[in-house]
Amino acid sequence: MNPRFFTVLAVICTGVATVLAQSEDAPLWMEDVTRVPPGGHANLRPVKLGYTLSWNNRVNAGKFQISVVEPEDGTAQFIGDASGQSSGFARILWPYNFRARSVVAQDSLRPIVFQLNEKNRNATNSYGIIFESDRQVCTTTAQKKDEEAVTATSHVNFDFGQDVLSSAFYLRSHSLENGEKISMVVTPFNRPYLTELKVMGRETRKIKGKTYSTIRLDVRVGKINPDLSIKTYDKIKQTNLWVSDDEYRIPLELQSQISVGFVSARLVDLKWLK
Repeated sequence: MNPRFFTVLAVICTGVATVLAQSEDAPLWMEDVTRVPPGGHANLRPVKLGYTLSWNNRVNAGKFQISVVEPEDGTAQFIGDASGQSSGFARILWPYNFRARSVVAQDSLRPIVFQLNEKNRNATNSYGIIFESDRQVCTTTAQKKDEEAVTATSHVNFDFGQDVLSSAFYLRSHSLENGEKISMVVTPFNRPYLTELKVMGRETRKIKGKTYSTIRLDVRVGKINPDLSIKTYDKIKQTNLWVSDDEYRIPLELQSQISVGFVSARLVDLKWLK
């Protein structure tokens, strides 16, 4: 299992531009990308969230934390910080740490800038993505153990791209009625992914000993290739996301069924900061 999978649950530039510009020959999936304005759940109190990661509900695989605050100068933005690491037996096999930061406009819930630093046993990578009106510009610095760092820049020509935090904000803002579908282009590292979510219904769910009223969503993710085709992952059988069925829509649990079992992220700590 690649430890980067954990970062995607939370939240390699080659120097060759990936073009997603819409044209007469644009694939059908582009037409289905959700572009409506944010819905009625756009506001969010400053909060700090803590999650644990596990494999088959038996093996402790890692943990990560996310905080969302507003700038002290009153700028209409959300600032998100996230950090995490593999742990336990998983860390012996895949030592991994990451730190990410995102700045999102409050009115549109559009991303402004996203930064990610990750380190594993043999390499350190850093990514910086600037979201312009019609494209995203990504600068990557990659350094393998005992080698010189290599920096490259690429761009994605797409006018409604998301980072990991802004995609979560945009999703939770909507009414999330049963059967509702939301499709987004999300760039968690330096390559875009098509993320499609469908609201499967409401249900009561116990998570870490606490019972919640939740909204369950089916999640499908595919990598967008340079030719605009979608690469799906046969090893990922099914992914479900549960968010709280209240005004805050807090992500509570994510489970992904893969070929060797399932991995999950579960909320273990919530602290309102304001």
